[in-house]
Amino acid sequence: MNKRNKVVAVITSILLAASMASLSIPAQAEQNTDVAPMSCPEIGHHQSVSNKGRIFMAGSLPKNWLSPGGTYTVTKAKTTTVTGSVTGGVDAEFSSYVKAHVQSSLSTSQTVSESQGWSWTNTSNTTKWVQLGAAGYEFDYTRYDVVSPCNVVNQKYKHAKMPTNQPWLYHN
Repeated sequence: MNKRNKVVAVITSILLAASMASLSIPAQAEQNTDVAPMSCPEIGHHQSVSNKGRIFMAGSLPKNWLSPGGTYTVTKAKTTTVTGSVTGGVDAEFSSYVKAHVQSSLSTSQTVSESQGWSWTNTSNTTKWVQLGAAGYEFDYTRYDVVSPCNVVNQKYKHAKMPTNQPWLYHN
């Protein structure tokens, strides 16, 4: 190759390289928009309640069965104890958190009373029951700590069914 051809080849190579460098070529041909980028939770102590729902919690008194058209009337005030459950047990931190974020009167056990004069009439065509209990909540509780660099430690999970101090005369 003569000197002129070498110069032309070098100039052509330089022009080709420059034109290729000016093209914007995506680093990834297709992006997956269904996946969120991973991020580290904020460093510190975390607690949360999820899957919270209000439930009836039966007391220690038995159900009263009523035939169609029958009426249940409280002629004398009655008291019953309603007991809840918490997997993993209850500690002070759990108790104070759920009282602040679920309901302030939550406890693992409550004594509630139905007042004299309360009544319920079975207006259906089938036998039904009525029972004294308490309004309660069923929920999941999570607690954990995040330490540098993005390590999750001290995880605790609890499932709870806990009564409030609110009496509930419940029927099916």
